[in-house]
Amino acid sequence: MSAILQIFVISILVYFVSLSVINLVLIFLGAMQLRKYNNQIADSDLDHIANSRLSLQISLIIPAYNEANIIVGAVENALKLNYPTYEVIVVDDGSTDETLTLLKHRFNIQTLERHKSSSIETNEIHAVYESPDHPKLVVISKKNGHRADAINAGVALSRYPLLCIIDADCVIETDGLQHMARPFLFDPNLAAAAGVIRPSNGLVIENGVIKKRGLPKTWLGMNQEVEYARSFQWARIGMNRLNSMLCISGALLLIKKSVFEETGGPWPEAITDDIEYTIRLNGFLFDRKKKRNLRLAFIPDAVSYTEVPEKFNCYLSQRNRWQRGTLQAIFHNWKMFFNPRYGATSFLGLPYLFIFEAMAPVVEFTAYVLAVFMLVSGITTLEEILKLVFLAYATSVFFTLIAILITETSRLSSSSWKDYGKMILAVFIDNFGWHQIRVFTSVWATIQFIFLGRRDLGSPIARTKRPSLIQP
Repeated sequence: MSAILQIFVISILVYFVSLSVINLVLIFLGAMQLRKYNNQIADSDLDHIANSRLSLQISLIIPAYNEANIIVGAVENALKLNYPTYEVIVVDDGSTDETLTLLKHRFNIQTLERHKSSSIETNEIHAVYESPDHPKLVVISKKNGHRADAINAGVALSRYPLLCIIDADCVIETDGLQHMARPFLFDPNLAAAAGVIRPSNGLVIENGVIKKRGLPKTWLGMNQEVEYARSFQWARIGMNRLNSMLCISGALLLIKKSVFEETGGPWPEAITDDIEYTIRLNGFLFDRKKKRNLRLAFIPDAVSYTEVPEKFNCYLSQRNRWQRGTLQAIFHNWKMFFNPRYGATSFLGLPYLFIFEAMAPVVEFTAYVLAVFMLVSGITTLEEILKLVFLAYATSVFFTLIAILITETSRLSSSSWKDYGKMILAVFIDNFGWHQIRVFTSVWATIQFIFLGRRDLGSPIARTKRPSLIQP
């Protein structure tokens, strides 16, 4: 074996060993953090928040573009949250379907005068609506400017000190805002909080209220159920413990309005604005030069359910966009890398995001190519290759099973033994096709971004009506 080939092989082995060790550390830190959180929280805290007029007021912002199939159910869910004082701001970002029309008919919204409360610039706002039947609801109609611009428009017309940002395809547990707002009562230095995201495919919802939690019906949906559990149940909890949580999903974020305005809100040109904004938010919070002494929190029992794609072409499009968006966000904030000014974010968070998340598909694809080359060249045997493949498979299954077991100890546990068994089965079959598809899609997206200069936001995921899921 040539020296160059040896270097490649050893580098890949070191990479995967390092990733496994880091994952074990994150699991340990996440478990400790989860135990600490569970020991501190009490039902009386949530009851107090739900019934007290002194609870911090929240503006719930829902950006929407061509969401006619789901917007009514999403707004009904938002209006039925158990929280004393909040408003729901739906921002129609220049939809070309019946989104705005459906909102007008269902909620009887009417035009009114309302002026900006923020200096953040956005695309032109056509009209603002309120409903005499639903005083919490505000609807904004504006010129299309993508999701980030819609969020900024919602913030510009919001009234309350806390902003909760979700997507139009999301539904929240009725006590979701209570869980999200709770840490702000105990920590004046808390700037923002993120919650858990799980697929909504399989939920049974009646009149905007979640009646039953179920699992997606397709194996593609189950693959994402497992993936979301693995991502949120230990990786993000552990990274947050290290002040390095650089991927807060746009499907559930609670942030102080003052912090949002100081950071300028999400970047409208970002491919995935939530990742880019999270990195920039970390830089703002942990800037040692400014000494703001602010922090982020991860709330493991606050859940937002989001629709995941169950059509293959939509799934591939989403993963392509996520990979390009992650690379764009990292390169856009490259000055933070290994900069002592930003503490753990620069030395742990950003390197981990780039090396072990953004570049993981590229490294794994390189390993596939090397394995085939070495096998064809007679440098190694099929038996040796299969041993390494089995070791990688067993490691992946081990970490994912831990995530599932952690989930089963929370209020996100399976609704039946049948669902639990289906989750376990999905863990074992994930690496037989679905994982490799994610790898190849991410590698192609990396090539597109770096070498072909593809920086567009892409098309929104097409949604299909599912009458059995959201009932009138």
